[in-house]
Amino acid sequence: MKDQELANQILDKVGGKENINSLIHCVTRLRFKLKDESVAKTEMIKNLPGVISVVKGGGQYQVVIGDKVDDIYDLIIPALKNSENQNNSENQEDNIWNKAINLISSLFLPVLGPLAGAGVFKGLLNLFTVVGWLSEKSGTYMILYAAADSMFYFLPIILAVTASKVFKTSEYLSIIVGGALVYPTLISAYSAQQTITFLEIPVRLMNYSSTMLPIVCAIYLLAYIEKILKKWLPKALQMVFVPLLCLAIVVPLTFLIVGPIMTYVSQFLADIILWLYNVAPIAGGAVLAGIWQLAVMVGLHWAFIPIALNNIATQGHDPILGITFCTVFGQVGAALAMGIKAKKKTFKELSFSGVLSGFLGVTEPIIYGITVPHKKSFVMASIASAFGGAIAGFSGTQALTAAGAGIFGLPGFISKGGLGLPFIGAILSAIVAFLLALVLTYLFVPSVKDDKSDETVIINEKETFLSNESLVSPITGELIELETVNDDVFSKKMMGNGFAIVPDKGKVHAPFNGTVIMVADAKHSLGLRSDTGVELLIHLGIDTVELNGKNFTVKVEKGQKIKKGDLLEEFDLDAINKAGYDPTSMIIVTNSGSYNFDYLSNKKEIIDDRPIVKLTPKNEAKTNDLSVGVKDY
Repeated sequence: MKDQELANQILDKVGGKENINSLIHCVTRLRFKLKDESVAKTEMIKNLPGVISVVKGGGQYQVVIGDKVDDIYDLIIPALKNSENQNNSENQEDNIWNKAINLISSLFLPVLGPLAGAGVFKGLLNLFTVVGWLSEKSGTYMILYAAADSMFYFLPIILAVTASKVFKTSEYLSIIVGGALVYPTLISAYSAQQTITFLEIPVRLMNYSSTMLPIVCAIYLLAYIEKILKKWLPKALQMVFVPLLCLAIVVPLTFLIVGPIMTYVSQFLADIILWLYNVAPIAGGAVLAGIWQLAVMVGLHWAFIPIALNNIATQGHDPILGITFCTVFGQVGAALAMGIKAKKKTFKELSFSGVLSGFLGVTEPIIYGITVPHKKSFVMASIASAFGGAIAGFSGTQALTAAGAGIFGLPGFISKGGLGLPFIGAILSAIVAFLLALVLTYLFVPSVKDDKSDETVIINEKETFLSNESLVSPITGELIELETVNDDVFSKKMMGNGFAIVPDKGKVHAPFNGTVIMVADAKHSLGLRSDTGVELLIHLGIDTVELNGKNFTVKVEKGQKIKKGDLLEEFDLDAINKAGYDPTSMIIVTNSGSYNFDYLSNKKEIIDDRPIVKLTPKNEAKTNDLSVGVKDY
């Protein structure tokens, strides 16, 4: 495929220039900011000849090209120069709402399958108890419910894993922080309304199970503190004292700060809405139902729950659960519309399974897998729920018991005298929310298009015969496995196999005799080719392209011949650390598919030029023009 054709295909498949807010590039990634990422045909782009992969993260839609990225960028950018979208990209895209949506999508995208499966499972168990097939006191139910509900109860732990990747911090430390938030002793203390202190400072406890916002805040704080500690602590102390101090600082701060903030905000919100409901039931019902699913998503609903349960215990009925009952059906209606419109098979399946779990009372698969990532559908569901809540407020709908959500929550509105006004109001509010969300979403939210490709990939090969090579590290420092690097493109070996170094000096030396085939404009990476045929990428730090060459001094130029041991580049390690960037450097064999790897060193410190890995060409090893070159970002 010619460069112009590839550029045209990429531009078309990301949704055209109308869907592009901005475009920049680094060494081999086109970094798009798109209006709607769901419009982009990701699988088709991945299958284009010349495209290595597609990576989503940090609000960017990144198309990994390789060493031809400059050419492709230059062919795409003229189409965008006269676009208003390009000129106003930062104002349109980099707002708080879009950043929040991108963050939530990044957190939940890896767990959508288990989330949907657990949601349907939990809903079916609700059904089985209602029809009498299972008793909530039976061992069978308890075990099955544990399997279904653990996804939701331990959501902070699960999100700790995905958040650690988003914020680029330790996965295992993140899991421990998530576990602390749902630690049984603290949840029991909260349930018992126990008062505790930390160093004589009062702690406002919350039930953090099933919440999202507290763990995200905690892991963001963890990432920040971990960087500071790694910067100031000697390497000899980091293995023990970085985790120790991170846990000792982050967990207490989360309980001392996040808990009180969430408690006060939710209590203030509850007081305002309940006052509004008492003064104007229709308006109060609309506001509460309109914001309810958002409040549940971030954990602010906890202030309402004790009030609702107390109302039922003391008065025999409660308006809060009556008003918010319809919100589940608003989400279900939006999900059904998205599923009907979608042309992408996998999204249809996710939507319809979400609809089933939603009807059965579990909305998390819908919210995190469907409506929040496609934010307009969440807005439509919330608007529809507001209308349903207004109807509930107008009719004075009150829950008589805390029967739960979904269609099996309806018995909670049936009074001893029969199907009275509470039941009728609940039914009407649910129907209105469902139908209005279905119609609004269908009319005003773009469909999720198919991402399959029927194109045939043709690669013209140019044979290159390879020789053995014993590869040494071009950088001194701590040797770590590539899989542990905090960047999926490298850790998943999309660029090729190799190893990583946490540098202790800011110097890069030639690991073999060969040629410089690439020098990044941002000076953060080099591409080398050995005389024996090894294609090597030296990538200094993670996301250091954003430094735009600051703190890097390159000593060579493209096309220059090099000898083993030559000084290729210097970089200011202290300045990179102070700027908040991870200095971990990746040494990648970009034509690694042509070699067998035999790792010779498992020592932590690389202090001389001993070989790290022996590269042996595979049988009839060849490389082709598209695999030769630097596949960096």
